[in-house]
Amino acid sequence: MKKKLILGVTSGGSSRLLDGQAKYFRELGYEVYLISQDHYKETIFCQKEGITHLPVDIVAEINPLKDLKSLVQIIRHFRKIKPDIVNLGTPKMALLGLLAAKVLGVKRRIYTCRGLRFETEVGVMRKILILMERLTVSMAHKVIYVSHSLKSAAGRYGILDEKKSIVILKGSSNGINLNTFDRGKIDQTEVTELKKKYKLENCLVIGFVGRVTRDKGVYELVDAFESLYENYPNLRLIMMGHIKCEKTFEKRFRSHPGIIHIPFQDNVPLYMSLFDIFVLPSWREGFPNVPVQAAAMGLPVIVSDATGCIDSVNENVNGLVFKARDKEALRNALKYYIINEEKRLEHGREGLNWAKEFSQESHWQGINQVYLTK
Repeated sequence: MKKKLILGVTSGGSSRLLDGQAKYFRELGYEVYLISQDHYKETIFCQKEGITHLPVDIVAEINPLKDLKSLVQIIRHFRKIKPDIVNLGTPKMALLGLLAAKVLGVKRRIYTCRGLRFETEVGVMRKILILMERLTVSMAHKVIYVSHSLKSAAGRYGILDEKKSIVILKGSSNGINLNTFDRGKIDQTEVTELKKKYKLENCLVIGFVGRVTRDKGVYELVDAFESLYENYPNLRLIMMGHIKCEKTFEKRFRSHPGIIHIPFQDNVPLYMSLFDIFVLPSWREGFPNVPVQAAAMGLPVIVSDATGCIDSVNENVNGLVFKARDKEALRNALKYYIINEEKRLEHGREGLNWAKEFSQESHWQGINQVYLTK
C-alpha cells in the first residue's frame, strides 16, 4: 500500500520551492498531495507534477479569524486523506498544518524550515514570530533546516531542538536542477537579441535576481553600483524580480542610465547568461538557491555573510562574501571582480564544481531518509 505524503506551503506560487520534488516522490511510490492556497499557480504545479491539490483559504499575515478558518479546512483535508507523512514549510502553513497533524495523530510530522522570518523584524512582531517558530518546532517529529548557518541561528535564538533537527548534505531547500542551469543549453540567438535589446554590447554586467526590496540588500547594491559607475561607465546592473520597495527608491534606480530592471522571468537561465557577475546582498535567507544556480552557469558569485547566504558560496573559490548591510564592503567586492578579470573567470569556472554538490536527486534522497526515520 502506498504511503500518503502531504507537502505544504502557504502562498500561491510558493510551490516552485518543490519543483520536481513532488514528481520524484510520486515516482518513488508515494501518493503525493500539495496543500496550499487556492491559487491558479498551484493548480498548474500539481498538474505538472502529477499530484493532487488540497486548496485552503490561507493568508501569510497573522489574522486570527482567517487562521482559524484555515485550520478547520486543513483538519478536514487531513482527516479525509489520512496521511502517513506531512512535510510542511513556510511559516503559516507549517504552524497550522503541524497543529492539525498533531491533533489527528499523524506520526511523521516534518517541518522544513526555509528561514527565520523574525531575524529582520523588531518589537512585538519579532516576539510573536519567535513564539510561532518555537510552537512549530515543538509539534514537529523532525525539522529539516535548509542550511547549516540557519540551524546554527536557530540555536542562538533558543529555538533549536538538536535531537530532531537535520541539515541535508550542504543544504538547500530543493537542490539545484543542473540540467536547467547549463550555459551550454542556452539558445545563443536569444542571448544576442537580449543583449541588443538592453544595449549590453561591450558592457560588464552585474546581475541580481530576487524581490527588489530592502531586506534583499538592493538599497546597498544600488548605492555601491552608483559609486562604481562613476569610474566604470561600461558597467551595468540588471535587477530582475518583482518590485517591493518605496516609490522614491524605485524612481531612483529606474532613472539611472546604468541600471536595468527586468520583471521576473520564468526562463531564469536565459537572463543569467547576460551576467558577468552575480550578487545577492540579502540581509537574511534560509538557503538562497539563486547563487548556486548562478554558479552552475559559470558565474562568480558575491553574497553577504547573512544567515543562509554564507552557505551558498565556496568563499574565495567560486565567490566572495562581504559583511551584510555594509555598502562599502559590497562595493569593494564588486570592484575586486571588475578589476581582476582573471580571478573573475577563475571563480566562474570553479562554480561548476560547487554547484554539483547541490544536485536535486541527492537532496531528495536525503529527504526520503528523513521520511523513513522513526
